[in-house]
Amino acid sequence: MITRRALAHATRIDTHAPGLLTALHVTGSPLLDDHVPGVSDLDLVGVLSRTPTPADLTALAAAHTEPDVDAVYLQQDDLTRPATDLPRPWGRDGTLNTTDPAYITPVLWDQLNRYSLTVRGPRPHTPVTREEVADYCRTNLVTYWQPLIDQLSAAPTAPTEAILWVGTGPARLWHTIRTGDIVGKSQALAHAATHWPDLARPLHDIAEARRTGSPLTSDHATAAVELGKRILTC
Repeated sequence: MITRRALAHATRIDTHAPGLLTALHVTGSPLLDDHVPGVSDLDLVGVLSRTPTPADLTALAAAHTEPDVDAVYLQQDDLTRPATDLPRPWGRDGTLNTTDPAYITPVLWDQLNRYSLTVRGPRPHTPVTREEVADYCRTNLVTYWQPLIDQLSAAPTAPTEAILWVGTGPARLWHTIRTGDIVGKSQALAHAATHWPDLARPLHDIAEARRTGSPLTSDHATAAVELGKRILTC
């Protein structure tokens, strides 16, 4: 199913711009045994044969017909340099973004090397070390996740989506910093529940809500905030 959808996306690009897409790799939840149909996005990394022209960008935009396909489009030379935010086109929620930098990080580089499925072109070999991945995770915890943890802590009520987001994201980075491995959201919550057994029940509920769509309460928000704070002080 995942391979078929990825190849269908490649075919849509080929239809509008033959020869533009030379490689395509699947990353994310399907490769981490954590894909939830109807919930998880399909994460793709494409490699282009050239710097995209305006016509090429129009073709890439036309290929983004499915709102759950997240894709970033690199050039071949990108795979030989350290990861950074580059002005590369990327698609999300059914639209193509050509103005904001693409979200290219050491974690993505590591996923391409170790946790990806190549459906077209050669296997990628990107320049990244475990230390670079861990350093990125530590920085991201402070710059991105800490403000969200604080926001959730200050909210009297919060939607289930916010609790899921804050409850799972920091746990994944925490596990990667500790072990060097990249895991899915469910596995990260399970590891965190084992490490902090007093939070095990609400973390189990958060993992279950991701799979079933069951609602979460303020108690779960409190647990997500507490987990985030403990991770930030590790």
